[in-house]
Amino acid sequence: MQLENAQITDQSNALREDMSNAKEALQRHDWEKARCILAPIAARKPKSVASFHMARIELETGHAAAAESHLTAFLESHPLHPGALALNARLALVLGDIEMAETLVGKALAEDAEHKGALRISSQVDDALNTKAASLAIETLNAGYLEARKNGPDDDLLAAAETLASLTPGSRWNDDPIAATIAYFHHASDLWSALRNYDPHLINASVKFDYITWPKRIQAHIRGGAVLDVGCGFGGYGMGFLIAGAQSYNGLDPVMDLDSTRTRNKRIRSIADLGITPREISASLPAISLTQGKLEDLTIDRTFNAVSLHNVTEHLMQLEQVFSELATLCKERAKLIYTHHNFYCWNGHHGNPAWPEQLEKSNPEHLRLCDWNHIEFAESAPDDNYLKTHLNRVRLSDIRAITEKYFNIETWQEIPSSPSTLQRLTPEVFNRVRKIIPDIEERELKTNLVFCIAAAKPDVSHAL
Repeated sequence: MQLENAQITDQSNALREDMSNAKEALQRHDWEKARCILAPIAARKPKSVASFHMARIELETGHAAAAESHLTAFLESHPLHPGALALNARLALVLGDIEMAETLVGKALAEDAEHKGALRISSQVDDALNTKAASLAIETLNAGYLEARKNGPDDDLLAAAETLASLTPGSRWNDDPIAATIAYFHHASDLWSALRNYDPHLINASVKFDYITWPKRIQAHIRGGAVLDVGCGFGGYGMGFLIAGAQSYNGLDPVMDLDSTRTRNKRIRSIADLGITPREISASLPAISLTQGKLEDLTIDRTFNAVSLHNVTEHLMQLEQVFSELATLCKERAKLIYTHHNFYCWNGHHGNPAWPEQLEKSNPEHLRLCDWNHIEFAESAPDDNYLKTHLNRVRLSDIRAITEKYFNIETWQEIPSSPSTLQRLTPEVFNRVRKIIPDIEERELKTNLVFCIAAAKPDVSHAL
């Protein structure tokens, strides 16, 4: 009897040790090691917690049928286990049964309203339900939006738009076309106008080429308003601003070719084909107007709720004149929002190398520009060099002073270069730059970007 009890004790200790090792492997996401430990236990005791953990392992490694088998066995003896119910809901999502997943996660939360796994799956179920409802609504819209541009939307299109407007876009609406379409209607202040300006191709392109991230960042200042985007590039940002909730978008740029489909894919920093020209966008979507030209050469007879300059200020050779003109184009309480790429940072030359890892020490052009050498080179560069023709080389204190002359600064963030870049700012480099610009400050060499939000001054704006 004593020998038998000792054997039972040894088996219990071994089982506890195995379970402890399995849990450690699960925490490390070492699925194969956890499977090796747990599979024999689950085979001997199919209704034990080992089967629950095996179900998770099989689900994580893409074996849905095996996961279902383990979960069924475990739930026979633990029908109200919140973790198993949540895992079963996740399995239902994998198998495409969203309604079953919703039911199962509801049962899990009824047993434990704070269960982290169940709450996480509940969020995934909500996303899946949104996606299903959105997909059906988008299918309806895509079948009839062109006809609606001519004759107005019918009841089916209005219902589809209302469905999308009622959904929550989540946090990734700059990365997912369905979420972006939800966001387009959810953020719109007028569904009739949103339907008139709906364009699925441009929404998909805005996601693909990353034309939503910037409007999303400044959404609080543009939603429901008229936006002027100075230096809009190829004209691709318009739909991105509408997705973020802008009521209308006016983009202008002196180098924009109104009859070219060329655009920039900002995700991979390369030229791409938008599939539609700026002129065609302006002609088909009344909320978007794209103009080729410089602000200082144009006559604009309206005012705006927000003015955006995204990495443009460093290129404005008549910076103060532009800011003065912008002040007159602002409605009361309008915001000027810009990112300024600082000329005096490591890559302020706008050429290559753009970051230290790209530096080729055998390349003379790289050596001429890298490690703040571009500051010295700019002093002696030919008059037709890019550093002189396309970069105004404004100091941080000067652009701030110009901004404050016409606007009231609310946010001023000096964003530093990366740590690997700043490691290259040695005392020798700093002293070398100071021989060229004696009063330059270390922060000017460290600051990569400035992010500024400023409010229009009532005494210089045309308040409407």
